[in-house]
Amino acid sequence: MRRTTWQPVPVPPRTVLDALNGSFVNFGKKYVGSLPDFQHAATLLIGSDYSGEDPASLYLVYSFLLTPLEEWAKWEPTRLRIRKHHLEDSRRMSFKRLADSQRQQALKPLLEAANSLGGLSFTLAISKRCPSLFSGAPPLDLRNPDFAGYAKWKNSVLEKALVIVHLIGFLLAGLAHPAQNVLWFTDEDDIAANDQRVRELTQLFGCVSSLYLTFDLGHCRCGTSRCDDGSMQLEDFLAIPDLIAGAVAEQLKVAKDDALGLSGVFFVHRGDWSDKTRSITWWFSDCRQPLKRVVSIVDPGEDGRTHTVSWYHFHDQME
Repeated sequence: MRRTTWQPVPVPPRTVLDALNGSFVNFGKKYVGSLPDFQHAATLLIGSDYSGEDPASLYLVYSFLLTPLEEWAKWEPTRLRIRKHHLEDSRRMSFKRLADSQRQQALKPLLEAANSLGGLSFTLAISKRCPSLFSGAPPLDLRNPDFAGYAKWKNSVLEKALVIVHLIGFLLAGLAHPAQNVLWFTDEDDIAANDQRVRELTQLFGCVSSLYLTFDLGHCRCGTSRCDDGSMQLEDFLAIPDLIAGAVAEQLKVAKDDALGLSGVFFVHRGDWSDKTRSITWWFSDCRQPLKRVVSIVDPGEDGRTHTVSWYHFHDQME
Protein backbone atom coordinates (compact mmCIF):
# COMPACT_ATOMS: atom_id res chain seq x y z
CA MET A 1 0.00 0.00 0.00
CA ARG A 2 1.32 3.46 -0.87
CA ARG A 3 2.00 5.63 2.13
CA THR A 4 0.11 8.89 2.62
CA THR A 5 1.80 11.71 4.50
CA TRP A 6 -1.35 13.14 6.12
CA GLN A 7 -2.40 11.51 9.37
CA PRO A 8 -6.17 11.90 10.01
CA VAL A 9 -6.73 14.37 12.84
CA PRO A 10 -9.41 14.03 15.54
CA VAL A 11 -11.54 17.13 14.97
CA PRO A 12 -15.17 18.01 15.78
CA PRO A 13 -17.56 16.82 13.05
CA ARG A 14 -19.23 19.21 10.61
CA THR A 15 -16.69 21.98 11.23
CA VAL A 16 -14.24 23.80 8.96
CA LEU A 17 -11.38 21.65 10.30
CA ASP A 18 -13.40 18.52 9.63
CA ALA A 19 -13.77 19.56 5.98
CA LEU A 20 -10.06 20.39 5.76
CA ASN A 21 -9.13 17.08 7.37
CA GLY A 22 -11.13 15.14 4.81
CA SER A 23 -9.63 17.13 1.96
CA PHE A 24 -6.07 16.53 3.19
CA VAL A 25 -6.75 12.80 3.58
CA ASN A 26 -8.23 12.47 0.09
CA PHE A 27 -5.60 14.69 -1.51
CA GLY A 28 -2.73 12.76 0.06
CA LYS A 29 -4.16 9.43 -1.08
CA LYS A 30 -5.11 10.50 -4.59
CA TYR A 31 -1.94 12.38 -5.43
CA VAL A 32 0.91 10.56 -3.74
CA GLY A 33 3.87 12.88 -3.18
CA SER A 34 1.71 15.98 -3.33
CA LEU A 35 2.20 16.59 0.39
CA PRO A 36 5.57 16.83 2.14
CA ASP A 37 6.96 13.94 4.17
CA PHE A 38 8.43 15.24 7.43
CA GLN A 39 9.21 11.79 8.82
CA HIS A 40 12.97 12.32 9.06
CA ALA A 41 12.95 15.95 10.21
CA ALA A 42 14.33 16.63 13.68
CA THR A 43 12.87 20.14 13.79
CA LEU A 44 10.00 21.74 11.91
CA LEU A 45 10.10 25.44 11.19
CA ILE A 46 6.80 27.29 10.77
CA GLY A 47 6.43 30.81 9.43
CA SER A 48 3.08 32.58 9.36
CA ASP A 49 1.72 35.86 8.11
CA TYR A 50 -1.72 37.34 7.57
CA SER A 51 -3.57 39.76 5.33
CA GLY A 52 -7.00 41.21 4.69
CA GLU A 53 -7.60 43.34 7.76
CA ASP A 54 -8.07 46.54 5.77
CA PRO A 55 -11.76 47.44 5.29
CA ALA A 56 -11.62 46.95 1.51
CA SER A 57 -10.67 43.28 1.82
CA LEU A 58 -13.44 40.71 1.74
CA TYR A 59 -11.45 37.93 3.39
CA LEU A 60 -9.07 37.43 6.28
CA VAL A 61 -6.13 35.44 4.95
CA TYR A 62 -3.87 33.22 7.06
CA SER A 63 -0.76 31.86 5.36
CA PHE A 64 1.61 29.24 6.79
CA LEU A 65 4.91 27.82 5.59
CA LEU A 66 6.14 24.55 7.14
CA THR A 67 9.56 23.11 6.35
CA PRO A 68 12.28 21.07 8.09
CA LEU A 69 15.00 23.19 9.65
CA GLU A 70 17.53 21.43 7.39
CA GLU A 71 15.70 22.69 4.29
CA TRP A 72 15.79 26.23 5.64
CA ALA A 73 19.55 25.97 6.08
CA LYS A 74 20.00 24.75 2.49
CA TRP A 75 18.40 27.83 0.96
CA GLU A 76 20.73 30.17 2.87
CA PRO A 77 23.49 30.51 0.19
CA THR A 78 20.92 31.39 -2.47
CA ARG A 79 19.14 33.83 -0.15
CA LEU A 80 22.42 35.59 0.63
CA ARG A 81 23.21 35.98 -3.09
CA ILE A 82 19.79 37.55 -3.64
CA ARG A 83 20.39 39.95 -0.77
CA LYS A 84 23.82 40.87 -2.14
CA HIS A 85 22.60 41.58 -5.66
CA HIS A 86 19.22 43.18 -4.96
CA LEU A 87 18.75 44.16 -1.31
CA GLU A 88 22.08 45.28 0.08
CA ASP A 89 20.52 47.86 2.39
CA SER A 90 18.71 45.14 4.42
CA ARG A 91 15.27 46.34 3.47
CA ARG A 92 12.42 43.98 4.30
CA MET A 93 10.50 42.14 1.61
CA SER A 94 6.71 42.27 1.96
CA PHE A 95 3.66 42.44 -0.28
CA LYS A 96 2.77 45.99 0.78
CA ARG A 97 6.29 47.26 0.09
CA LEU A 98 6.73 45.99 -3.47
CA ALA A 99 6.43 49.44 -5.01
CA ASP A 100 10.17 50.15 -5.13
CA SER A 101 12.47 48.81 -7.85
CA GLN A 102 14.88 46.92 -5.58
CA ARG A 103 12.13 44.80 -4.03
CA GLN A 104 10.58 44.23 -7.46
CA GLN A 105 13.89 42.94 -8.79
CA ALA A 106 14.31 40.65 -5.76
CA LEU A 107 10.76 39.22 -5.89
CA LYS A 108 11.20 36.57 -8.58
CA PRO A 109 14.60 35.31 -7.36
CA LEU A 110 13.35 35.09 -3.77
CA LEU A 111 10.24 33.14 -4.78
CA GLU A 112 12.29 30.81 -6.97
CA ALA A 113 14.63 30.20 -4.04
CA ALA A 114 11.64 29.31 -1.86
CA ASN A 115 10.74 26.55 -4.33
CA SER A 116 13.59 24.51 -2.88
CA LEU A 117 12.07 24.52 0.61
CA GLY A 118 10.75 20.96 0.81
CA GLY A 119 7.62 21.68 2.80
CA LEU A 120 4.07 22.96 2.61
CA SER A 121 2.53 26.35 1.95
CA PHE A 122 -1.01 26.30 3.35
CA THR A 123 -3.25 29.34 3.06
CA LEU A 124 -6.75 29.71 4.49
CA ALA A 125 -8.99 32.64 3.51
CA ILE A 126 -12.10 33.23 5.62
CA SER A 127 -14.87 35.49 4.37
CA LYS A 128 -15.62 38.39 6.68
CA ARG A 129 -19.29 37.52 6.21
CA CYS A 130 -18.76 34.18 7.94
CA PRO A 131 -19.90 33.52 11.48
CA SER A 132 -17.09 32.89 13.92
CA LEU A 133 -15.35 29.54 13.62
CA PHE A 134 -15.98 29.30 17.37
CA SER A 135 -19.70 30.08 17.26
CA GLY A 136 -20.50 27.17 19.58
CA ALA A 137 -18.99 26.98 23.04
CA PRO A 138 -16.65 29.88 23.95
CA PRO A 139 -13.17 29.02 22.63
CA LEU A 140 -11.47 30.16 25.84
CA ASP A 141 -12.94 30.28 29.34
CA LEU A 142 -11.62 33.60 30.61
CA ARG A 143 -12.97 32.78 34.07
CA ASN A 144 -10.21 30.19 34.35
CA PRO A 145 -7.30 31.75 36.34
CA ASP A 146 -4.85 30.13 33.87
CA PHE A 147 -6.31 32.33 31.12
CA ALA A 148 -6.65 35.55 33.09
CA GLY A 149 -4.05 37.34 30.98
CA TYR A 150 -6.16 36.98 27.84
CA ALA A 151 -8.95 39.09 29.35
CA LYS A 152 -6.80 42.11 28.43
CA TRP A 153 -6.72 41.16 24.74
CA LYS A 154 -9.16 42.78 22.33
CA ASN A 155 -11.81 40.28 21.26
CA SER A 156 -10.80 40.55 17.60
CA VAL A 157 -7.12 39.99 18.39
CA LEU A 158 -7.88 36.99 20.60
CA GLU A 159 -10.13 35.50 17.93
CA LYS A 160 -7.36 35.94 15.34
CA ALA A 161 -4.80 34.30 17.62
CA LEU A 162 -7.15 31.40 18.29
CA VAL A 163 -7.76 30.79 14.58
CA ILE A 164 -4.00 30.77 14.00
CA VAL A 165 -3.06 28.40 16.83
CA HIS A 166 -5.92 26.04 16.01
CA LEU A 167 -4.73 25.87 12.40
CA ILE A 168 -1.11 25.27 13.40
CA GLY A 169 -2.11 22.58 15.91
CA PHE A 170 -4.21 20.94 13.21
CA LEU A 171 -1.37 21.04 10.65
CA LEU A 172 1.12 19.60 13.12
CA ALA A 173 -1.26 16.80 14.08
CA GLY A 174 -1.59 15.88 10.41
CA LEU A 175 2.02 16.24 9.26
CA ALA A 176 4.40 16.11 12.22
CA HIS A 177 5.85 13.05 13.95
CA PRO A 178 6.56 12.15 17.59
CA ALA A 179 9.47 13.93 19.33
CA GLN A 180 9.94 16.51 16.58
CA ASN A 181 10.83 20.00 17.76
CA VAL A 182 8.77 22.94 16.49
CA LEU A 183 9.92 26.52 15.96
CA TRP A 184 7.07 28.87 15.06
CA PHE A 185 7.76 32.42 13.95
CA THR A 186 4.96 34.87 13.26
CA ASP A 187 4.86 38.34 11.84
CA GLU A 188 5.23 41.01 14.49
CA ASP A 189 1.63 42.23 14.60
CA ASP A 190 -1.15 42.61 17.17
CA ILE A 191 -1.10 38.97 18.30
CA ALA A 192 2.60 39.29 19.19
CA ALA A 193 3.02 42.99 19.82
CA ASN A 194 5.44 42.69 22.75
CA ASP A 195 7.30 40.11 24.83
CA GLN A 196 4.39 39.54 27.21
CA ARG A 197 2.03 38.99 24.30
CA VAL A 198 4.47 36.47 22.77
CA ARG A 199 4.61 34.53 26.04
CA GLU A 200 0.83 34.41 26.20
CA LEU A 201 0.66 33.40 22.54
CA THR A 202 3.12 30.56 23.22
CA GLN A 203 0.97 29.36 26.12
CA LEU A 204 -2.12 29.49 23.91
CA PHE A 205 -0.30 27.54 21.20
CA GLY A 206 0.60 24.80 23.67
CA CYS A 207 -2.90 24.52 25.09
CA VAL A 208 -4.67 24.45 21.75
CA SER A 209 -2.27 22.16 19.88
CA SER A 210 -2.73 19.51 22.58
CA LEU A 211 -6.38 19.28 21.50
CA TYR A 212 -5.32 17.83 18.15
CA LEU A 213 -2.03 16.02 18.74
CA THR A 214 -2.24 12.31 19.52
CA PHE A 215 1.51 12.11 20.19
CA ASP A 216 4.14 14.11 22.06
CA LEU A 217 6.30 16.65 20.26
CA GLY A 218 9.75 17.71 21.41
CA HIS A 219 10.46 21.33 22.29
CA CYS A 220 8.00 23.92 20.96
CA ARG A 221 9.02 27.57 20.79
CA CYS A 222 7.36 30.68 19.43
CA GLY A 223 8.96 33.93 18.28
CA THR A 224 8.48 36.87 15.94
CA SER A 225 10.45 38.67 13.28
CA ARG A 226 12.15 40.53 16.14
CA CYS A 227 14.20 37.36 16.65
CA ASP A 228 16.08 38.05 13.43
CA ASP A 229 19.80 38.41 14.15
CA GLY A 230 20.31 41.18 11.61
CA SER A 231 21.10 38.86 8.70
CA MET A 232 17.46 39.08 7.49
CA GLN A 233 17.35 35.28 7.37
CA LEU A 234 14.17 35.09 9.42
CA GLU A 235 12.67 38.16 7.75
CA ASP A 236 13.15 36.60 4.30
CA PHE A 237 11.57 33.33 5.45
CA LEU A 238 8.52 35.17 6.79
CA ALA A 239 8.32 37.15 3.55
CA ILE A 240 7.14 34.04 1.70
CA PRO A 241 3.83 33.60 3.60
CA ASP A 242 3.46 37.40 3.61
CA LEU A 243 3.68 37.56 -0.19
CA ILE A 244 1.29 34.64 -0.62
CA ALA A 245 -1.26 36.08 1.82
CA GLY A 246 -1.17 39.45 0.10
CA ALA A 247 -1.66 37.98 -3.36
CA VAL A 248 -4.53 35.74 -2.26
CA ALA A 249 -6.23 38.65 -0.49
CA GLU A 250 -6.00 40.78 -3.64
CA GLN A 251 -7.34 37.97 -5.82
CA LEU A 252 -10.38 37.60 -3.58
CA LYS A 253 -10.86 41.36 -3.43
CA VAL A 254 -10.94 41.96 -7.18
CA ALA A 255 -13.20 38.95 -7.74
CA LYS A 256 -16.06 40.42 -5.69
CA ASP A 257 -18.03 41.55 -8.76
CA ASP A 258 -17.58 38.36 -10.76
CA ALA A 259 -20.61 36.52 -12.08
CA LEU A 260 -22.00 33.90 -9.73
CA GLY A 261 -20.69 31.11 -11.95
CA LEU A 262 -17.14 32.33 -11.38
CA SER A 263 -17.34 32.33 -7.60
CA GLY A 264 -15.21 29.49 -6.29
CA VAL A 265 -12.68 29.77 -9.13
CA PHE A 266 -9.03 30.20 -8.16
CA PHE A 267 -7.44 32.15 -10.99
CA VAL A 268 -3.83 31.73 -12.10
CA HIS A 269 -3.94 34.95 -14.13
CA ARG A 270 -6.30 37.92 -14.38
CA GLY A 271 -5.99 41.20 -16.21
CA ASP A 272 -7.31 43.23 -13.27
CA TRP A 273 -4.57 42.13 -10.87
CA SER A 274 -1.56 44.21 -9.91
CA ASP A 275 1.76 43.14 -11.41
CA LYS A 276 2.93 41.79 -8.05
CA THR A 277 -0.13 39.58 -7.63
CA ARG A 278 0.28 38.23 -11.16
CA SER A 279 3.92 37.34 -10.46
CA ILE A 280 3.25 35.73 -7.09
CA THR A 281 0.18 33.77 -8.23
CA TRP A 282 1.93 32.46 -11.34
CA TRP A 283 4.82 31.26 -9.16
CA PHE A 284 2.39 29.82 -6.63
CA SER A 285 0.67 27.66 -9.26
CA ASP A 286 3.90 25.81 -10.14
CA CYS A 287 3.19 22.24 -8.99
CA ARG A 288 6.59 20.76 -9.89
CA GLN A 289 8.55 22.10 -6.93
CA PRO A 290 9.53 20.60 -3.56
CA LEU A 291 7.43 23.28 -1.85
CA LYS A 292 3.82 22.05 -2.05
CA ARG A 293 0.94 24.52 -2.26
CA VAL A 294 -2.62 24.34 -0.93
CA VAL A 295 -5.27 27.08 -0.62
CA SER A 296 -8.65 26.78 1.07
CA ILE A 297 -11.42 29.38 1.11
CA VAL A 298 -14.21 29.52 3.70
CA ASP A 299 -17.51 31.20 2.83
CA PRO A 300 -20.78 31.41 4.74
CA GLY A 301 -23.32 28.67 4.11
CA GLU A 302 -26.72 29.44 2.67
CA ASP A 303 -28.26 29.61 6.13
CA GLY A 304 -25.70 32.19 7.26
CA ARG A 305 -24.84 30.11 10.33
CA THR A 306 -22.62 27.44 8.80
CA HIS A 307 -19.53 27.42 6.58
CA THR A 308 -18.71 26.12 3.12
CA VAL A 309 -15.11 25.15 2.39
CA SER A 310 -13.45 25.24 -1.03
CA TRP A 311 -10.17 23.39 -1.62
CA TYR A 312 -7.57 24.35 -4.23
CA HIS A 313 -4.39 22.38 -4.82
CA PHE A 314 -1.72 22.09 -7.48
CA HIS A 315 -0.34 18.75 -8.71
CA ASP A 316 1.26 17.22 -11.80
CA GLN A 317 -0.26 13.75 -11.73
CA MET A 318 -3.01 12.55 -14.01
CA GLU A 319 -6.28 11.70 -12.26
